[in-house]
Amino acid sequence: MTDHEIVVRPIETADELDAVKEIYRTQKALLGFFPDEAFQQRADAKQILIAWSDSDAAGYVLFATNQRYEVRITHLCVKPDYGNRKIAKQLIAALVEAYPNRSRIRLNCRVDYEAAGRYRRMGFSELRRFPGKKQGGSELIAFALAINETPLFDALDEPSETATVVCDTMVCIDIEDQDRPHHKASSGLRADWLVDEINLKVTPGIFADLGRQAEPLRSDMISAVKTGWDQVAADHLEVERQLREVRQIMGEPKDDSSASDQRHIAIAAAIEAAAFVTRDEEVLSFREQIQSSLGLRLLPPAEFITEYDAVLNSHRYQYRELSRSGIERRRVASIDEFDLKCFIDSAGGESLKVFRAELIAMLAAPREWEIYRVCSRSDECIALFAIRILDGGARDIQRLRLSRRLVGTRFGRILAEYFADQPLGAWRSGQRRTVTISDRFATPLVLGACSRRGWCQADGALWRLSLPGQWSQDSLSAELSAMSDSGIVPVEFAEQISRSVDIDHNRLGNEVETQQLERLIHPGKVTFGQLPTWVIPIQPRWAQELFDFRLWDLPLFDPETSLVINPDSAYYKSPRQGPSTPFGRILWYVSGDKRKGGGRVRACSTLTKRVQGTVKNLFREFQRFGVYEWRHLMENFKDADAQGLAIEFTSTELFETPITFEVVNDVLESHGMKRQQFISAVLIPDSAFQEIYSRSTQREH
Repeated sequence: MTDHEIVVRPIETADELDAVKEIYRTQKALLGFFPDEAFQQRADAKQILIAWSDSDAAGYVLFATNQRYEVRITHLCVKPDYGNRKIAKQLIAALVEAYPNRSRIRLNCRVDYEAAGRYRRMGFSELRRFPGKKQGGSELIAFALAINETPLFDALDEPSETATVVCDTMVCIDIEDQDRPHHKASSGLRADWLVDEINLKVTPGIFADLGRQAEPLRSDMISAVKTGWDQVAADHLEVERQLREVRQIMGEPKDDSSASDQRHIAIAAAIEAAAFVTRDEEVLSFREQIQSSLGLRLLPPAEFITEYDAVLNSHRYQYRELSRSGIERRRVASIDEFDLKCFIDSAGGESLKVFRAELIAMLAAPREWEIYRVCSRSDECIALFAIRILDGGARDIQRLRLSRRLVGTRFGRILAEYFADQPLGAWRSGQRRTVTISDRFATPLVLGACSRRGWCQADGALWRLSLPGQWSQDSLSAELSAMSDSGIVPVEFAEQISRSVDIDHNRLGNEVETQQLERLIHPGKVTFGQLPTWVIPIQPRWAQELFDFRLWDLPLFDPETSLVINPDSAYYKSPRQGPSTPFGRILWYVSGDKRKGGGRVRACSTLTKRVQGTVKNLFREFQRFGVYEWRHLMENFKDADAQGLAIEFTSTELFETPITFEVVNDVLESHGMKRQQFISAVLIPDSAFQEIYSRSTQREH
């Protein structure tokens, strides 16, 4: 074959996606089942890189980024004709270049595959071995290639929680019986790339279901389940509570089969399973109501494989649970207020005696240290922070712990995201400062969340910079240079942000880079680039649920608690009333009664996603944020198949001075726009945003 230059890039067209699927079909026997919908989703997410030799597709890598800050490879395929062209090595190099701040690249490979040797030659190291789950499958090797080697990622090598996925009886039979028509789709749940991401289980009730099957299927399946499947164990009282909710939704069971289905679902909900996988169309007809009420996804096998990343995120984060928890923070006055044993890492060599002595010394120096505990209605201490106050307003979080009782729970995962978004007491709007996390025993769950939320690794610690105000490109560069020269921040950290500053932000196509820069200096805003700003109307009811605790009629939270503000959330609009770009800034105009906080622009957020589709599909994708229940969408849209728009946003900043309807319109007029009623999203000029934002950060006198 003639040597042409190899070019690696994300796929861009339907024809290119077809070329990828054609390569996949040549190796499908090795790779296992992967639905067309899953290919399309990864293509839309720019998670397929294709290698081109002239006009010929030579190979591709299909991947995802997960919550452990890894790039996880699902497929790495090269056409046989290109076996000597080092295509795989170039695809891996392109991944490293595209994700320099991720921890590592991960993949699973069978021991008996020739590719296992190639991965070693490309620099991958063997993490561990474990049995494969496919019929006839051999032992698997978990390989990893480090991208960002830092001690803070050491916790990634510790055993991680694997999400439980409960299969109903028919899916279980499909997987075990190769002659069934749905075997290929269902057995995709046991693909090598998924085997250490999910733990397939069944409920004890499966044996009653199998007992109703004819021989020899009954005996064969009972034997297969006993020897090859784990069964879930759930608290009886919790199962009964969940079962009552299931029956309120699905009605009283008509027969033994429907009674069994309902109990399977109740058990899956009781153990906080990531999903319940079924092909039963009658059961799936209740999927939105079950998800809204119980937080459990019901999915057919192929759809689970397509949406597995969103499913696992949904399993990890449901902010509704946090909003109902009544959490608050309290300044620690004495270490006798709580049980210290819940916060030490004895397995890592940390001593209770030393930990206790360290906290006592911190409490004896209140001008230097701030120590907080986070409490819920049911627990006097669920998290602990010890923050050292440094010169110039900097903060060093030297103790950052989540109670061991919450590790592995959904509530614990939610708290980790909140703490990472804005550690309590670490900074407040209007103050320029740096924040570091230097606790070598910090809870890995929280460290992982920090890595996802704009923290950078430097000098063996995690760093976050808060630069409030508005910055030109020159002034921001000068500020970073000054901070680096004076030793306020490490050179490596300043350089990471400077690289984001120095790109051509005025070039169309670089809007996402401008958005990422603002995330790195949050709550700071830049006055350069092509980042659009939208004024979006929102009802007071949803503003208070989504971001603004000041609008609560009966506050559930301590007003000083930063955790009131969701790091991420989603808001639903009709397609004609929402923004037309998938990124940008949002100025939230809260409508309604002025006496209750309405008629003002009250906050600014970062727009991170815009998805249009049927209401039922939008709910499935964004329900993890937990504010909206299915009934709320039905009240607004009336029809599950109606077209809607979901707006995902993050990094919300509440304004010191909310801007009135009249003042906003005066500003818009002064910048050449007509006065607006803000019935739908309004795109405004950069100059108008800068003036509104400047006014919003001025304190009222």
